[in-house]
Amino acid sequence: MPKIEFDKKLGAKRMHKPIVINDGRVSIKKKSKISKVVLGKEVGIRISGWNFIYAFLLFSVIFAILIINLVKLQVVAGEEMLNRSKENKVRITSVEAFRGVIFDSKGEKLVENVSSVNVYLLLEKYYNEDGLDNQAIENTLDTLGGILGEDWKKAETDGTVFTSLSDRVFSIYKKEPYVNKILLASNISNELVIKIKAVGDTLSGVVLDNGNKRRYLYGEMFSHLLGYTSEASLEDLKKYSQLSSGQIVGKSGVEKYYEDQLRGTNGKVAQEIDVFGRSVSDTQYTLSEPVSGKSLYLTINSDVQREMYEVLKNAVEQYSAAGGAAVIQDVNNGEILAIVSYPSYENNLFVNGISQVEYDRLIKDKRNPLLDRSIGAQIPPGSTFKTIVAAAGLEAGVINKNTTYVSRTGYTFSNGASFQEFRNHSYGTLNVTDALMVSSNIFFCEMIRDWNMDSLTKYLEKFGIGEKTGIDIPGEMPGRLPSPENKRILAQTTSPWLEEIWYPEGDSCNSVIGQGITLVTPIQMSNWIAAIANGGTLYTPHVAKKFVDENGYEYEIPFKEIRGEIASKNSLDLVKKGMWQVVNGSRGIAKSLGSTGTTVAAKTGTAEFGKLNSEGIYEDTHAWVTGFFPYENPKYSFSLLLEDGGSSANAVATVKQLITWMVANGFVE
Repeated sequence: MPKIEFDKKLGAKRMHKPIVINDGRVSIKKKSKISKVVLGKEVGIRISGWNFIYAFLLFSVIFAILIINLVKLQVVAGEEMLNRSKENKVRITSVEAFRGVIFDSKGEKLVENVSSVNVYLLLEKYYNEDGLDNQAIENTLDTLGGILGEDWKKAETDGTVFTSLSDRVFSIYKKEPYVNKILLASNISNELVIKIKAVGDTLSGVVLDNGNKRRYLYGEMFSHLLGYTSEASLEDLKKYSQLSSGQIVGKSGVEKYYEDQLRGTNGKVAQEIDVFGRSVSDTQYTLSEPVSGKSLYLTINSDVQREMYEVLKNAVEQYSAAGGAAVIQDVNNGEILAIVSYPSYENNLFVNGISQVEYDRLIKDKRNPLLDRSIGAQIPPGSTFKTIVAAAGLEAGVINKNTTYVSRTGYTFSNGASFQEFRNHSYGTLNVTDALMVSSNIFFCEMIRDWNMDSLTKYLEKFGIGEKTGIDIPGEMPGRLPSPENKRILAQTTSPWLEEIWYPEGDSCNSVIGQGITLVTPIQMSNWIAAIANGGTLYTPHVAKKFVDENGYEYEIPFKEIRGEIASKNSLDLVKKGMWQVVNGSRGIAKSLGSTGTTVAAKTGTAEFGKLNSEGIYEDTHAWVTGFFPYENPKYSFSLLLEDGGSSANAVATVKQLITWMVANGFVE
């Protein structure tokens, strides 16, 4: 057993829990007088009093340092610190987040971010005790302007053009007196980068910054749909609190509609500045990291979109139309497969600020390429409107499937005024499906003479006439509901030549055939046809499907129906049958759509406007066609407009090309 000895020099001291080593094991034994333990040989353990002295000295030194620094701050540098706290402040600067990318329904990229070099002016370099040194700024910008040449001379998105760089800077500073960093030019070439760096010492406050810009991969084909981004205006800065001067923002299309989601969340950095706005040091403190915007996936199929654009473009040119628009829509949920307006514009021109020459070219173009005709062109619908009028008359019980009227020449109103079929045709006795097949004016005129316009307008409103559909593209127009009240308002405002009184025969008969004061947009037309095809539900048409964040999480975008059960199945089935006969009936006026490879139901419209020629025929007409397919199991509705494009036969020939292509490429089973 190991021997336990005591250190006689220290003497025995009572330990609270002495350690006893027994047979190689450690145990605790109470009330033992042990001060030293030896295992095999004598080992000394001693606590020196100097250890306490060293600890006391270390504590004293640390305490002395704290006292000295406190005195230095409070007494020696107290006045300096006080002035600094009064005169210095912190500037919070945004760090722009990457904007979300936009894809089509297949995941094909439509919009991306690409790197660019931007030129900025830091105003803090030009502050002195008297404020901003305007002359120094002008001198610097005169030199820089000579290097940049035409690169900075761009029109703002509102058309504003500055005469010089300094004019631009002072204009922005006047609107935003606390701004420090002002964008001078975007996406400059490598050659200009080299030139600016070569004279960098003479350009105080001019900095180059690696940024990014939007690039639209298909230009005109998607411009009205996607829109574009550009530098934020003062109005944008007021609307979006996260934006700061020089940052980009969506100006039109889905870029604007979904700005909040695409933009993401900017990061923030803090930097100490003096009373003149100058940085006290180069140190920046990150307050928050930027979070990239969500990527947007559309319902649009880019293949159909491209084909529709080419078909419509060729038709506008072939028929010398002023323009055109077309929509393909899923009848069962409101998703837009393709939506096109022609002529279009190159949206990439606006990204860095459009040149004055290009801007003038666009706004002076009589074809109005900036107008999105698919949602903004308010045009008389012509005979396509008879689809709604027929459904309304059936629903109200004014007519039924057995009701007949006689189409004849020499038809007149009670006051002797004449009214006729298109080109003065005569179709004989017609029921409602026959009337749709041959597009009879007299049938629907007779129907409204047996009814009244005030009652009809209630049904028109159910189909969305006179109101926006709510599509997720900015710039939609509501069209116009034909009603006695709206005619009175027009006569008192924009159309003083118009009589305020509503004529129960003349005005009503013109309205039910899609003339008079009736106005619709292509998106409204495809939407009401979709409701007819699906059995009576009017959905909100939309081009966006889902968002995906930087972590891969998906967020479906919900869209609700506008209203359901707008008409009964029996009423709508009769209208659908009439539309089927337009293509497949013995006297159908759109028989060419019977050879597309699928069963199409359609309705045509030739909306007359302008002056009458010597034969009493209108010199100008809008060409419409609308419908759905396949007839047996409706999937898609469509509408196509050729503005001032001749007869509806031109529109029929155009849409036939598109539907035939869709069938051949597997979009229809």
